[in-house]
Amino acid sequence: MRQRSFSRTRLTAACCSGYFVLGLVVSLIGASLEKFAVQVSATVPQVGGTFFFFIGSASFLTLFAAGPLMDRYGKKPVLIAGSLFSGTAMLLACLVATPAWAWAVMFMLGAGVGCFNAGINTLINDLYPDNPGWVLNLVNAVFGLGAVFLPLVAGWLFLYLDLVHLLVLTAFCSFVPGVLFAVSVLPPATEGERFKLGEAATVLRDPLVVLVGLVLFFYVGLEASFGIWGRSAIVDHWGMQTPFDQFTLAGYWASLVLGRVIAGTVFRSIPDEELVLYCSAGSCAGIAVFILAPSALAASAGFWFTGLCFGPVFPSSLGTTGTCFKQYTGTIFALVIASGVLGAVVMTPAIGAVAGVSSLMTALWLTLAAGVLLLLSQLLVRKKVKERLKLN
Repeated sequence: MRQRSFSRTRLTAACCSGYFVLGLVVSLIGASLEKFAVQVSATVPQVGGTFFFFIGSASFLTLFAAGPLMDRYGKKPVLIAGSLFSGTAMLLACLVATPAWAWAVMFMLGAGVGCFNAGINTLINDLYPDNPGWVLNLVNAVFGLGAVFLPLVAGWLFLYLDLVHLLVLTAFCSFVPGVLFAVSVLPPATEGERFKLGEAATVLRDPLVVLVGLVLFFYVGLEASFGIWGRSAIVDHWGMQTPFDQFTLAGYWASLVLGRVIAGTVFRSIPDEELVLYCSAGSCAGIAVFILAPSALAASAGFWFTGLCFGPVFPSSLGTTGTCFKQYTGTIFALVIASGVLGAVVMTPAIGAVAGVSSLMTALWLTLAAGVLLLLSQLLVRKKVKERLKLN
């Protein structure tokens, strides 16, 4: 029997739908921390820190299984699982009434996030193997569109709908990518029956893999921290009122989207490792402006500029990975993405913990230190990439 061929355009669209849903889900959690805090009888810092600890921990653990599974059996099972976990978690979140129940739901959601992250990025890399960086930027920009959409309408929706209705709507959206992937033909597994875990482990010890993982550790920790705590910081420190606080958060995600769109179009010819370096330097400047801003308007400008510089770091770093490695891509992508998730798991609750004993603005000084470490790590990545290209 003749095997059906896959459609690169259709699969790219399915990947975009998955990332749009991922943006909706993460943004809904961030925009509803106060409501979840009331629902489980906890403080906002406790809820924010613990929610994202469990989401990040589950995503981190899931990635270690997803990578080898994709190399051996293909990406379809992982992608469908991401959709099912995410949608089911959103439905169960409607019923949470105790912290323990909420933590379990967030763990399930984290498993969905891990499957989506690993499956979508690795699939895009396999669909565009020659130059994946610019496509990864454009596809990852859709994550920001989902994240922008929710806070843009949240201030208005919360006037007419409660949290339960929003969770149900988001759950319905979460199941759509799973259906699209289920009915589509995907490329075969990269390694298939040739897959050997020992060989994959050898590839993962490559210094460049370790360095890209370190870059993503600092970057994802920073992006998540600003996405979760940035709006709360402006509200607490400058007294910004609803719906303007939601609009400010939407502006952060919108600037992140814009950064990725620009990277995938205008700056498409710039090597990925160079672009990440420039963006890392710019993000340090944006973080400093945000922390030291004399007014809410200046803080918002720093907030948005930081998002603009953050935008290309994640997809362009994956582009570097895809360009330099052609074997065991599922396992390698999963590892470097897991390193990023670990950054979010460490940094987000750390900021919440410091904020609990001091202030949120004081805690955000940690992000500036992480930004400097991001910049230094990318300098090492650029050096290694140049050495690798000379050898090839």
